[in-house]
Amino acid sequence: MKLLTVGKDISELIEQIKWSGDTKQVARTIQFTIAKNKKDKDFPTVVIDEGAEIIMQDDSGKDVFGGIIFDIDKSASSKVETYLAYDLMFYINNSDVNKIFEGTPETIVPGICTELGIESGTMAATGVNISSMPCFGKKAYEAIMMAYTAAAKQNGSKYIPLMTNINKVSVLEKGTLCGAVMTGDYNLIEATYKSTLQKLVNRVLITDKNNNVIKTVEDAASIQKYGLVQRVLKQNDGEDATTQAKKMLVTVESSATVSGVPNDFRAVSGYSIIVQETDTGLYGQFYIESDTHTFSCGKAQMDLTLAFENLMDEREIEETT
Repeated sequence: MKLLTVGKDISELIEQIKWSGDTKQVARTIQFTIAKNKKDKDFPTVVIDEGAEIIMQDDSGKDVFGGIIFDIDKSASSKVETYLAYDLMFYINNSDVNKIFEGTPETIVPGICTELGIESGTMAATGVNISSMPCFGKKAYEAIMMAYTAAAKQNGSKYIPLMTNINKVSVLEKGTLCGAVMTGDYNLIEATYKSTLQKLVNRVLITDKNNNVIKTVEDAASIQKYGLVQRVLKQNDGEDATTQAKKMLVTVESSATVSGVPNDFRAVSGYSIIVQETDTGLYGQFYIESDTHTFSCGKAQMDLTLAFENLMDEREIEETT
């Protein structure tokens, strides 16, 4: 593994690297610490400023991350300096767009990228045409998700934008298998599983503006098994709150984490992975919600947070008045 910046390979100066991502945070990050020794004039040094480009390569020389330095932490009493870089999804997540888009999601997104001066990569094909998508003062990320949410409603697929080839914005089907497998007798060093009923809701009463119950949405099997927890949802005039009520139903929530050695660069948030661990019952395909890959002292480890459901960050197209 190599870390490159300002035209130099700075790998020999690195104390630790944490490369991570989270489906809820949009941009992937890399945080690394560099050793320093101002008392030794022969100790190698490198000057890294805000805005500098950072590239991480795997052992074969393939680029796996490209980003820009945003944060620098230095201390007079410390023997290391800490740097934080974001990939180019940072600009997608923090830049506004201000226009009405039309067309398919796979044509809308490249147009957004062009406006922001970022290259576009692979776009998941949907064939779903959007006649009008107003995005006045909306974040570019939100516009992307609005377009693909409209497609998801028609075809049932889940989508996520991420960087490919380190500098191209792509939109892929969320939950695609990454190709990595974690097993207890090979590369799995820890696995945890947790389930909870703390957020249980299995009946929703829909009321009109006068608080009269006009519809009930419930999970009868859940009520019989776990007991009744109900909520009340007031429906506005001219609306049907059934879909919203169904989204409020919650039964057992499950979560899991796994840690593995050696590291596998393919196991990143937005994809899914095969896990085979009998003690916790984690056996099958799981969705990677967050990942942290740590490199230190010649060792590499990956820590993954897994989900049992493949959920998309849905954003609705707002109607103009």
